[in-house]
Amino acid sequence: MLFINLKSTLKYKLMKYISLILFLLSGITLTSQKAVVPDFHTAGISEERFALVEEYIEQNIADGVIPGGSFYIVRKGEVIMDKAFGNKSVSEPFVRGDIFRIASMTKALTTVATLQLVEQGQLQLDDPVHKYLPAFKTMTVIDSFNMNDTSYTVRPAKTDITIRHLLTHTSGLYYGLFEEPKYTKVYKEYGIDQLGIYHPKLTTIEMANAIAQAPLKHEPGTQWTYGLNMDVMGAVIEKITKRKLSLIFLTEIFYPLGMHDAHFYLPEAKYDKLAPLYTYDADGMLIVSQDQQKDFPIFLNKGHYAGGGGVSCTARDYGKFLQALLNDGEYNGNRILSRSSVDLMRTEQIAHLNTSGHGMSPIPGMSFCLGSALITQEGEKLGPFSAGTYNWGGYFNSKWWVDPKEDMLFVGMTNVVPFQHPEFWDKLYVILYASVE
Repeated sequence: MLFINLKSTLKYKLMKYISLILFLLSGITLTSQKAVVPDFHTAGISEERFALVEEYIEQNIADGVIPGGSFYIVRKGEVIMDKAFGNKSVSEPFVRGDIFRIASMTKALTTVATLQLVEQGQLQLDDPVHKYLPAFKTMTVIDSFNMNDTSYTVRPAKTDITIRHLLTHTSGLYYGLFEEPKYTKVYKEYGIDQLGIYHPKLTTIEMANAIAQAPLKHEPGTQWTYGLNMDVMGAVIEKITKRKLSLIFLTEIFYPLGMHDAHFYLPEAKYDKLAPLYTYDADGMLIVSQDQQKDFPIFLNKGHYAGGGGVSCTARDYGKFLQALLNDGEYNGNRILSRSSVDLMRTEQIAHLNTSGHGMSPIPGMSFCLGSALITQEGEKLGPFSAGTYNWGGYFNSKWWVDPKEDMLFVGMTNVVPFQHPEFWDKLYVILYASVE
């Protein structure tokens, strides 16, 4: 009987890996699909009003606000937009199969991978991080900073960083790029001020260990600070599973959902699918960026997988991922999370910090769940979104949100950094919601 069970297990694993290989090959040879013909009636969308969404995007391309990009919108299970706009160059238009650097949109993927391990009993949200990464056992907190000579003092942290702290950005870790100069100086001293997307030398776990050497901005659990939390979470996942984060994403998320064009580092056959990176010149005109980030993610893979910002993919592929979340964890018959885990993921986590003024935003109704921002009941009347909408964006100017009440999801990808027109997105969302019947 043991032999039979072993034989069946090996057969199952063999079939799984064969199907995985076929999946990878199909991603390389996949031809562009036919344009979607939206069923506006089933989606509960006014076709006449929705036409204003396309007009708005095209007008902003003509005005030089964005170069173009890909947009994927679904309501009630009906794809009402899966379309590319604008031109990548004078002679080459954007197409739906273009791959975009999604940066911090990676965080939602890492959150799902974490909750999968919770479901398997391999970790708990309130476990201390040092249980898996011993380098986080003895953390320090910045105590004082002298602006005259940039010297500083530290004190021992009173609280351990937990998995929940990482998923809610309340650990005290931060991003060197986005903080005030004194904190940037500290991270630069430890050589971690540029982390967040890739690193040419450090592996995922080496990166986390490097982060652990630097002092925290504040005591864990006392304040919301956007930072390198999900990068450390990626290292925790690798340590528990003894597998690379890229392989976890591939086998547990990308493959089940049919996300053919989602990668940390692109295979060479897909280099030409990578959307160009844009910026603005001194006159505010769009130009192709010469920043070294333009070459990511076609760098040689050295084993560094940034769980907070390293993935690139198409708008359609990310839309499949969001549809799984909107469907309580399932897409096309494949389940990546249980309904209860998805409920947990979109439940407010930092209400106590918002009340004390140490939350994500001073605006009532803008809070945080696991891995993403959350619109609470207070925030429902501040804009078009329903209470319960969760969302985030990426450094290179990409956006996503899921509105469970309206059964609607949105993905917008345009690689522009730094983006100078945030009102573009706000106006677009209002026009879209106005088309809901």
